[in-house]
Amino acid sequence: MDTIFLVAIIVLVVAVAVLFLMVLALAREIGRVQVRLGPLGARMMDTGPKIEQAGPSFRGLTDHVGRTVGVGGHRDRPQLLLFTAPTCSTCKSLLPGIRAMAKAEKDLDVVIVSDGTPEEHRQFLAGSNIGTELSYVDGRDVGIAYQVGTTPYGVILDEHGRIRAKGLCNHMAQVESLLNALETGTPSLQHLHEQAKARAAASA
Repeated sequence: MDTIFLVAIIVLVVAVAVLFLMVLALAREIGRVQVRLGPLGARMMDTGPKIEQAGPSFRGLTDHVGRTVGVGGHRDRPQLLLFTAPTCSTCKSLLPGIRAMAKAEKDLDVVIVSDGTPEEHRQFLAGSNIGTELSYVDGRDVGIAYQVGTTPYGVILDEHGRIRAKGLCNHMAQVESLLNALETGTPSLQHLHEQAKARAAASA
């Protein structure tokens, strides 16, 4: 009887070890897939104002250094809206790249639109070193108007306030894809796919 129990325990230990190795392998594969998907562009969610439509505009917002900030509408240059939350770790990881982009892109206004409590904003700003090249605003109403359901989410507006591209931005490559969409006039691979499906459905 002791031998049977011993064999059963050994089999169980081996099974658990194999399962553990399988989980590790799966986690590594998921990580590889995420890395591969990152440069493909921001994944667009099918909610909120559509590509080529004028985005909701807001006036009289105040950023983290007291400047008056407007969102959307006619402007001198395009505008990148990055919707974030103070407790979003992915959003925080994007900040160094976003700061560098704001410094390098002189013909682009960068606005971080955040949703949280005053205390959450205070704590976030205390440790973020955002600087003055971009604006950080408490913009819950802006997020609602653009129907942003998850963060970080980017929207690029042209100088006429029209939405040129939008999508989830878990990597800087995805943020940069929004700028590429503005420059090339191609919103995203996903947008092209949806256009192709719409044309196919119309011709059917």
